[in-house]
Formats: sequence, C-alpha cells, structure tokens
Amino acid sequence: MSRSQNLRHNVINQVIEDMARGNIPSPLPSQSGLAEMYNISRTTVRHILQHLSACGVLTLVGKNYVIARKPEQNDGFDCITAR
Repeated sequence: MSRSQNLRHNVINQVIEDMARGNIPSPLPSQSGLAEMYNISRTTVRHILQHLSACGVLTLVGKNYVIARKPEQNDGFDCITAR
C-alpha cells in the first residue's frame, strides 16, 4: 500500500470517528476547510469524500456534502477494502 493510500485510510477512519462523535457538522465544511482541519491536501480530501459517498455515509446536495447516515465503526475499513 502506498503512503498516500495509507494516509487516506487513516484520515477516512478519523473523519468517520469525528462524524460519529458529532465533531463534524452537516453539511460538511468546504474541501479547503477539511484540508485545513486534517492537515492534508484538497486532493486527498476529494478522494475521502468520494469513498464516503460510495459507502453511503455522505451524499452530495447541490455543492455541499451532507451526512446521509450516521457512520459505523466498520465503514472505513470494510467499504475501502470492498472496492
């Protein structure tokens, strides 16, 4: 696994944890805001948003990502490894 993939997996798990705890509002902050929150690039943020959308955790409403359902502990790993 490459360093960038490992970073994405770690941040996806952190975002899921933060959403479950209510630390991230819905709609989500902008891509720039998320990049700043997690100290990652906007490209990494876009990959994370795509993964979480594919898992059904997020949905795109207009230009904003909103939390479609409360994430579960296994959303990060199970969803990513299923791809």
